[in-house]
Amino acid sequence: MQPLIGLVLLVCAALLRPRFDRLDPHLPTLLREEAPALYALLDDVADAVGVRRLDVVQVSTDFAVRVSTYGVRRRRRLVLGYPLWLTFAPQQRVAAVAHELGHFASRDVRRGALVGIALASLAGGADLMEHRPDTAEVAFAASPLALYAGDVALAEVRFKAHSRTTNWALWIPGLLMKGAVWLLVRLTLPSARRTEFRADAVAARVASTQAAVSALRDRQLADIVTVEVHRLAIAARTFGRTGTVRSVDQYFWAKVGAHTASLPDSARNKRNGVSSGNGETTDSDPLGRQAKDSGLPAIELRVARLSIGTTYPATVMLDAAQADAIEDELCEPKRLLARKVVQDCIQA
Repeated sequence: MQPLIGLVLLVCAALLRPRFDRLDPHLPTLLREEAPALYALLDDVADAVGVRRLDVVQVSTDFAVRVSTYGVRRRRRLVLGYPLWLTFAPQQRVAAVAHELGHFASRDVRRGALVGIALASLAGGADLMEHRPDTAEVAFAASPLALYAGDVALAEVRFKAHSRTTNWALWIPGLLMKGAVWLLVRLTLPSARRTEFRADAVAARVASTQAAVSALRDRQLADIVTVEVHRLAIAARTFGRTGTVRSVDQYFWAKVGAHTASLPDSARNKRNGVSSGNGETTDSDPLGRQAKDSGLPAIELRVARLSIGTTYPATVMLDAAQADAIEDELCEPKRLLARKVVQDCIQA
């Protein structure tokens, strides 16, 4: 029995090995030489916050802006959700980036080397033990209007799902790992709440209090924008057979931007009327798997704290010329993202 027990322990050790995040190969990546205007803005924000500058930028279809570490050297990357970037005004974009960098300035324990790696390792081990089927990944170069593209993607998902079997011997270790993740998240919750307020204060000092407050309120547009992106993707797949891929690339995000610009002020300033601890969606989930009841402060509570505090002017300004230059640098990434959204017909 001793060799068998030793083998089980070795397997558990392998599953619990330190996991360092990597760049997502399926997201468009922007290097410094490819986007000088964008990196100039990010460098100004990082300097104003007082943290190390970002190393790389990736563009995604999420309605969020996230800063995380990757690799053994723990380099920092910015995952820029283009729907949020498209929806926000220039100073709101500065506030969103400053808020995320503010977590590092406030020494967020969940993003530290010890707790952050522990959370990632435990969550990764639990996922492996569950043998979750992989989602279909379609190459960016593929045409979103290609014949039978959806059927091929669906067949791939079904094949991968049926080709995996559940190993019941790993059910108990996986359950223990899930419990350890839950316990670690709960133990760090008070620190995460304080860090959230501190990051809001950093965003107010860098982008101005008004921009920080409006950015928090406009985060509640996530569902509206996501539904519109999904609707346009379905329309392109359903009625776009006579169109061209180039027209999808060119007009998809323009239609999303026109929709968000037409939203009334009542939608942007809508109050959800919930209290602290309701699990509001934020960009501060270190694992990207934030539970509905996260215990983090509600948006209205964060807005109230900023409103009664000191009013700060902006220290970093994003003017129209620089915003246009950044938009030109994002042309290729947003074209690839439009193809992916239409190809997969998934919610952003």
